[in-house]
Amino acid sequence: MKKIKESSLWIIMSLLLFSACKSDDEVENLSDEGTNDWIYRVMDAYYLWYEDIPEKNNLNFSQSPDKFFESLLSSQDGVTFDGKWVLFSSIKQKEETTKGISESDSYGFEYATFKDNKNYYAWVLYVLPGSPAADAGLKRGDWIIAIDSDTPNVTNVEAFSQGGATSFQLADATVENKTVVFRRRELVEIASSRAVENTPFLKDSVYTIGGKRIGYLLYNGFTSGPNDENDQYDEQMKDLFIRFKAQQVREFVLDLRYNQGGLVSSAQLLTSFLAPAEALGKTFCYIEYNKKQEEKNREELLYKNSQLDNANLDLDRLYVLTGSTTASASEAVINCLIPYMGRSNIILIGEKTVGKRVGSNVFGSKEKYGWLLHPIVLRIYNANHQADYANGFMPDMEVKELIVGKTLYPFGDTNELLFKEAIQQITGKQKKKRTSYTMVEDDYLYLKPFLNMKKVKGLIDDYDNLE
Repeated sequence: MKKIKESSLWIIMSLLLFSACKSDDEVENLSDEGTNDWIYRVMDAYYLWYEDIPEKNNLNFSQSPDKFFESLLSSQDGVTFDGKWVLFSSIKQKEETTKGISESDSYGFEYATFKDNKNYYAWVLYVLPGSPAADAGLKRGDWIIAIDSDTPNVTNVEAFSQGGATSFQLADATVENKTVVFRRRELVEIASSRAVENTPFLKDSVYTIGGKRIGYLLYNGFTSGPNDENDQYDEQMKDLFIRFKAQQVREFVLDLRYNQGGLVSSAQLLTSFLAPAEALGKTFCYIEYNKKQEEKNREELLYKNSQLDNANLDLDRLYVLTGSTTASASEAVINCLIPYMGRSNIILIGEKTVGKRVGSNVFGSKEKYGWLLHPIVLRIYNANHQADYANGFMPDMEVKELIVGKTLYPFGDTNELLFKEAIQQITGKQKKKRTSYTMVEDDYLYLKPFLNMKKVKGLIDDYDNLE
């Protein structure tokens, strides 16, 4: 038995990614002052809130580049999340020849963690196909209570991302008299981390329920393909919607509960498939930069149906499943549909979103400076020139997913908590109203999730500003 001391459930939004990275490039041996001077010039020219940067003579150019970068950031650059400040802008150092994070090396599963007064326990949220985790039979809803042991032994959450071949002790969790009880199951062997495709398409299905043709898509990241030069995922999205169209889908559930954002172009494409037909060819969004970069301001249009292979669904309303880390491009899709659907016809089910209505570009040559900058450089507005969600979008039905003692059903299962709520709304079996699931029974415990990261993934407009 594990007596609960802290009601905290951490969502770790980067997939257990690891690698032993070796660099073949020699980084130019620039002083911190030289690198910081470059950082200052980039930020002064492009940063959305450049006017908030301290006067140059008040800055310490001898700091390490990461500390110097943070000293330039505006108080508007981020969001308060569970009492902590989470940055939007970021800086990333060139990877060294040590084990670190790599998007090409992974066990291939995402998890949340519960901590008692001593140990951490991982709750599996999803597993990527073709990964070591999938090969080991790990699945959504499994609890990992120990590593290379059959008794709880994880005192540092990073142990879940060690990368080597290991074993996981699985368990079921229940709550009895507000105490979490873990009952051991099998011990599974998991191979070393390896290259795993981080596909954004985790589930797609079509259902006929109550005479309604319902499409469901769990879309986990706005990315055009496995790399910057590849549009494989955008093409896969088109194929999916061609099938939705062929199956005469008229109601749609878009699952963005874990989606933190990505490319504007992929958000534009997805919105075009979902929007009412009369909106096609009209404004998707307005992208606006700071006053020094006003010539870059532009309007992006929704695609025409002919560009979508006639796969636009012409929806009257949309059901969106959201989580506490739904952000950026995910929020842009919601906001940019409002002028054409109306907010009342975009039914949000889940938790309040992050509130990230800004985007970044990537600056820097890793070979020259050893750093990549991801400063916020733009704000995105809908066709009505509105972006009124700095505090996030509130759900119409508040449904908390991570309730210890309840079952995490597979995505797309009609018993899955959020999807079940959407089906009930679509079929009229439950009146539309905002509800709050406050757990008061001894049989369950809701543990409030919060971001366990220093920044929120950004809406990326451009990868080409490499100076």
